[in-house]
This record gives sequence, structure tokens and C-alpha cells, in this order.
Amino acid sequence: MSDVVIVAGETSGDQLAADLVERVRALDPSVRFHGIAGPRMRAAGVETWIDSETLAVRGYAEVISALPRILRAKRELVERTQALKPSLYIGVDAPDFNLRVERELKSSGVPTLHYVCPSFWAWRPERAAKFKASADHVLCLFPFEPKLLAEHDVPATFVGHPLATAPLCDADRGRLRRKLEHFGEPPEAPLIAVLPGSRVDEIERHAELFIEVMVRLLKRYPDARFVVPLVTRETRDRFQTVLWREAEAIVPRVQLLFGHADFALRAADVALVASGTATLEAAMLGCPQVVSYRVSKTTAAIVMRKLTSPYVSLPNILANDWCVPELLQDAATPEALESALTGLIEQPRLRAETQRAYAQMRAALRPPTSAAGDPLALAVLAQMRR
Repeated sequence: MSDVVIVAGETSGDQLAADLVERVRALDPSVRFHGIAGPRMRAAGVETWIDSETLAVRGYAEVISALPRILRAKRELVERTQALKPSLYIGVDAPDFNLRVERELKSSGVPTLHYVCPSFWAWRPERAAKFKASADHVLCLFPFEPKLLAEHDVPATFVGHPLATAPLCDADRGRLRRKLEHFGEPPEAPLIAVLPGSRVDEIERHAELFIEVMVRLLKRYPDARFVVPLVTRETRDRFQTVLWREAEAIVPRVQLLFGHADFALRAADVALVASGTATLEAAMLGCPQVVSYRVSKTTAAIVMRKLTSPYVSLPNILANDWCVPELLQDAATPEALESALTGLIEQPRLRAETQRAYAQMRAALRPPTSAAGDPLALAVLAQMRR
């Protein structure tokens, strides 16, 4: 029986880590996982030392107030990992936290694996020089990353992106849509997915803006319906509070879901999505989207100086083109977002072009085929046995 410590810091990392745990256990049920976990990881059987919400902060200015709790979590995690002496430490995304922990553990003799190559190719390229001191090996979601990491003498393997083979990718859109339809509504009425973010701070920045866009769209399309997947009870409560306060009249047209973003995105005609992994999920599920995001002015100023790509959303980065509209910071006005979404709703040709670009991305992100079995699980077990 082998012990592995695994750490994820937000919803997307929680999903990736849970998928990894399930796939490794499918090959070797004796592996025990412990660490910093979210609800998906706990459901997959990870013994939770610390809740992943502890690390769920994005932005330079935003992290300052959270720093004491993050440092406490880091200290506890390192101490418990060193006491356990696991076969492997797996840091799932959350590079600012995990790479530091990995560096400390690696220097004390604990084997380290980082899952999801930090996006140094899009911003903060100076980080790449530090990866070797942290990770014995990096598992990559994008096929171009191992070659870039090799330039910095960092061993890496492309294992494919799990979103490219998600169960609902090929689901019948009409069937899913019918499950969300209310009796008596015309079948051509727009169904719009709204994803304001997975963390409380994202809901606080986006809820009022996204709801105002929903109000404007409903004036234009009186039969429109909105489906809003929210990951936790706290994010749902925050969004619902703003919805009732700012737009009580549209409440009957809004369906809130606990999670199930994949269901919402596959069923919807178009989506308004807060930038992040959800933009790639929308692409893999074939949902034309408008991307928006807001952070503090301080964070925005720092990020803009470090960006090496003209794009922010993953679909645009992968396409190296303006595949989806990005309306960020001051450009993210209700009027601009309404206009962009209206363009997608009213132009079938534009939606079809977007979906063709999505299909090419999905093909590129599928896991490499291997006669030996699941490339992700095999890569993890190989690192455990080194």
C-alpha cells in the first residue's frame, strides 16, 4: 500500500485532482491519497487534511488578506507530508502555492510531481527557470508544453486534457436542453448559460455585472432563459442574494444549478463565462461564448505587464486567434457584453465557425493513445516507483 499527498486549490484543480485519483485507483486500488482537497476530491476518497477553499484566491492584491491562512496551511501541509513520508507529492495547478511546497519537499527527499504545467508561455516566463528545483516531473495538458519545458531541462509528459474526453462532449444538445425547458416555451427561445466564477470573490466581482447583462438580454429576447451553475452553497447564496436584490423580476427566467457546468454549457445556445478553466470547458462542449473578467486595478496592472500573449482566455490562446470575444476590466460593460452575446445568438454562421475551431482544439487535446493503458495513471504510478 502506497501513500500519496495531493493538493489542489480551487474548483478546476479539485476536478482535475479527483479525475487523477479515480484513474490511478482504477489501475492500483491500494494507493491512498491525502492532502488539501475540495468536494470532488473528497468524493473520490482523498483524506482531507485541509479544505481547498483555504487556497482559493486569485490576484496579487487579493492574496494579501489571505496570506496568514495560506502560510498556516503551507506549514501544516509540509509538516504532515514529511511525517507521512509518502511515495509522491502531487501539486495540482495552484503553482504559486504548490511549486513552493514542492521545492521544500523535494529538498527533503520527497518525490514531487506537478500536474498542469504553469502557463509561463502566456505570462510570467521567468518562472520556468524555477520549475526544476520544485518538480521531478511535470504532467502537461497541452501538447506543446513538454518541448518548452525541455528547454529549461524539466522532464515533462503530455497526458491530454480530461475536458477533451468529458462524458457530455458528445451528448445530444436537444435532449439536455429539454431537461431544462419549462412547459409551453417555444423551442427556439434562447438558452443562455451564465458562469460568473467558482469562488466567492469572483461572484462578488461579477454577479451584479452578469445579472445586469441578463436583464438587458431578457428585454431583447422575452422568451430567453438562463441557467447558472454554481459550485458551492456559498457561491450560490451570494449570487442568489444579488439576483433577488437587483433583478427580482427576472428570477422566474433563471435556473440555478449546484455544479453541473458541463450540463449547462452543452445544453445552452451561448454562454457568458468568467475567464478561467470554464472557458476551455465551454469550448470542449461546443458552446459559443463571450469571456469576461474583472480583478482589482492593482492586480490588473501587474498582470498586464507580465503577459506575453495578446489573449487571456484559453480558447484564444490555443487558437492563437480571436476565437471568442474577450471583454475584460473596464471593457466589461453591460452594453458591450450584451452586444457580443447578441451577435452570437443572431448569427448562426458565427456560432458554426466558433464550433469548428473548438472541434480542432478538442482533437489536439485528446490524450495520446497507448497500448499500455491510461497515460495519466501510468505516468503517476511511474513516478511513485522511481
